[in-house]
Amino acid sequence: MKKTLVWSTLVLLSHFNCLSRAQSQDDIARQFAGMWRLVSNPQRLADGTTRQGSNTIGYAFFDTGATHMCFLSMNPDRPAWKSETRPTPDEAQSALRGFGAYCATIGIHPGEGFMDRRYDINQTPGAVGKATRRWYTFQGINSMSLRVDAAELTAPVVESTFVWERVGK
Repeated sequence: MKKTLVWSTLVLLSHFNCLSRAQSQDDIARQFAGMWRLVSNPQRLADGTTRQGSNTIGYAFFDTGATHMCFLSMNPDRPAWKSETRPTPDEAQSALRGFGAYCATIGIHPGEGFMDRRYDINQTPGAVGKATRRWYTFQGINSMSLRVDAAELTAPVVESTFVWERVGK
């Protein structure tokens, strides 16, 4: 009975995954379009343990054609500065490490289930112009996951996924 349930679930999930990959470029663009709030960023480590990424508050914005996007995130546990206008060097470095921001031109590949992003703006100067990849999965119209391509991961992280929920609509 358990084997039947497991196999049935796998078949059903693969069917939904095939449906999302069979969609057209325009269908996928419409699914991405809008504002998304970060729900979680689970990361699996080489030793098999899991943890959440440190920047747990975030938003992503996709234009209506899903050709451009912007992303902002932060670690809510960043220490506050002692002075509102003049951080110490350590405070400034902590603030920068606990904040992520970029805008990118994107290309969606619906047949394969990924998007390529080329950074137009990035908090890290050397990243501007570079391309990265995210593997997407939609769970209905208001939830999606973006998995970081394995080539971008740094040990001990072996898998990192951003789970999003739509804001509005």
